[in-house]
Amino acid sequence: MSSSRVLVLIGAGSAVFTRGLLADLISAADLGSWEIRLVDVNPEALSVATRLAERMVEARRADGKIVVRSSSDRRAVLPGADFVVTCVGVGGRAAWQADHDVCMRHGVYQPVGDSVMPGGISRLLRTVPVMVEIARDVAELAPEAYFFNYSNPMTANVAAMTAYAGIEVVGLCHGMHHVQRELAAFAGLPFEETSTLYAGINHLTFIYDFRHNGRDAWPIVRERMERELAEPADPADIGSIWENGKAWHNPFSWEIFRRYGAYPAANDRHVVEFFPERWAGGAYYGKTLGVDAFSVPEILEWGEQRYQSMRAQAEGTAPLDESVFERSTGEQEQLIAIIRSILGDRREMFSVNVPNRGAVPGLPDDAALEIPGVATARGLRPVRVPDLSAPLTAILARRLASVTLAVEAAMTGRRDLAVEAVIADGAVTDPDAAARLTDALIAEQQRFLPDFA
Repeated sequence: MSSSRVLVLIGAGSAVFTRGLLADLISAADLGSWEIRLVDVNPEALSVATRLAERMVEARRADGKIVVRSSSDRRAVLPGADFVVTCVGVGGRAAWQADHDVCMRHGVYQPVGDSVMPGGISRLLRTVPVMVEIARDVAELAPEAYFFNYSNPMTANVAAMTAYAGIEVVGLCHGMHHVQRELAAFAGLPFEETSTLYAGINHLTFIYDFRHNGRDAWPIVRERMERELAEPADPADIGSIWENGKAWHNPFSWEIFRRYGAYPAANDRHVVEFFPERWAGGAYYGKTLGVDAFSVPEILEWGEQRYQSMRAQAEGTAPLDESVFERSTGEQEQLIAIIRSILGDRREMFSVNVPNRGAVPGLPDDAALEIPGVATARGLRPVRVPDLSAPLTAILARRLASVTLAVEAAMTGRRDLAVEAVIADGAVTDPDAAARLTDALIAEQQRFLPDFA
């Protein structure tokens, strides 16, 4: 690598991610100088992200350390890249809202819609082909680059890019890291003194071993859980988007813990979507999923407000929020730590989404799993997880079936496979209803689905 390293961020219009990444790089004196190449197909979003990045560099007088460039053409900026990061959301918040609305009209209620259930499948259909094309460009133009993906649906994107572009890509999500931190706080333990073992698929990763200084910490967790759940729930805790550290905020995740002895990382907002048969009509502990429980309009409005705040800062109509230069806990946090471990060959452990290839027995080798990985100078090396229980392995295998069908549908434009993916997902089991919903989603997102014309 040259003395000034090159990082290409594709999907830079995600201004919050771009801001966090730049703040961390500016603050990381040990990582040296960088050329950051921002890419987005939306000219307005790219302009906001670029100007915001430039203002951040100016504010910290980091122009000798950080150079920011931008382009709408990724192929023009990929050559020479040392790191490539994708943070792509095809259709943005408008398409997300449209998925939510169409699904509700067909009686399907979900609180997120970025990974599974019909809303997640719709996002998969429009996202996977784009991600594969990006991966092919990376393979051609930056074959030596370390390639990281943040785009959802993570499990499908990593599997498809690996299979159809023949490239090594590592998926990153901060969910596993954050839930370990939450478990430590729940048990009253210093996070730095805890450790975990886990395996799963993104947004359904089972933490089956949780320790404090080498000793089993589950008894401490279980005691508080039982004590809190024995008390009546406060309705305000049920379905709130914002984590509050109380057991009643994630009652279904604790139900899984009681049954299987493992806690599902990502908490109820994501986890309930992997068990759609349990929430008929979206009914969730007295509320409705996606409506007043983990409200989709609320999270979309929050995202829009954050973007508009970034835009005002970029345009200079609002002061730059310099608190971002303090210790970051955003999506990009793990990425910076991985880059540091790779460059220094520190061989530190992280949660990564990579092809199974025998790491977890009983699951397909080509499935993208979320498992521990070691960041070395030669890239990420997954850690084998041989002791995930048979029941949890069976749950994951069932969930992967729909992903496999949907990826094939996305890459071939086959409506019949998309319908089968919806049926296999479990939220809609009547074939005729599944076909009607699939057709409605395809019609709504047609401009992003050229292969389904």
